[in-house]
Amino acid sequence: MRTRRAGSPWTTADLAALCSGLACLLAGVVLLAFVSGFGAMLVGICLLGIAGIAFVSLVFLLVGESEDRDYGGGPPR
Repeated sequence: MRTRRAGSPWTTADLAALCSGLACLLAGVVLLAFVSGFGAMLVGICLLGIAGIAFVSLVFLLVGESEDRDYGGGPPR
C-alpha cells in the first residue's frame, strides 16, 4: 500500500491517512456545530480525537518515509 503514484509525491498510505483524518475532522465539526444532544457531542469529540490521531500518524509516516529514502540512497558523502 506504499506505492508512489506517477507524478505524485504522496503514497497511497499517505493519502489514506490524510483522507480519513479530513473525513473525521469534517464529521466531528458538523456534529458539534449542527446537532444538539449529549450523544452527538460525545461522538463529535471522539471524531475530532480520531482526526488528530490520523494527522499525527501521517506526520510520523512522512518522517519515516523520508528516512527510508535517505537510508536507501547509500552512505553519506
